[in-house]
Amino acid sequence: MLKRLILSGITVTALLGISGCGMIATPIDLIKPPVSQGNLHNDTFSHSLRNLLPEGARLLTSTHGEGTSGISFGDVDGDGISEALVIYDVGVINERTLKAVLLKQQNEKWRIVWDTKGFGYGLDYVGLSDLNKDGCAEIILGWTMGAGGNGLEIYEWINNGVELKVKKGYQGHLDFDDLPSNHNST
Repeated sequence: MLKRLILSGITVTALLGISGCGMIATPIDLIKPPVSQGNLHNDTFSHSLRNLLPEGARLLTSTHGEGTSGISFGDVDGDGISEALVIYDVGVINERTLKAVLLKQQNEKWRIVWDTKGFGYGLDYVGLSDLNKDGCAEIILGWTMGAGGNGLEIYEWINNGVELKVKKGYQGHLDFDDLPSNHNST
């Protein structure tokens, strides 16, 4: 009886091997992020990015907006090529510095063309959107201030540089209908 059971086991194993069936993959082996052109672009970009940011920098993601990966892309200067907006922090817990940098690609290399220091203790919103309909995306940053309050900054590309156009507080979720389209309030 034992010989028959062993022979059956060997036969089943041999048949599975011949048929191409193997061990069933575990769920963790099957879970992979989707691969798309955007991810391939971001992988190449991420490698270049590490060389541009200070040691110990950590990408920040927003609770709202486009910055779920810590990096947003959009044409800020109107040249038809997307720039990258990167939000990160650096430092120790009690002395963290929040930063936003705009990177531009020239000759297949990324370089920082603008940076600013953030305020508050976190990032509520980040986005690149053409608010004033001039064909160039504005930089929209919502910093978490605490006690339910947040600070909004809107930057615009003017005369080959980035300028602050709006700085104001807001409560709760940022509503695009409340944003000024002409950026005349600071």
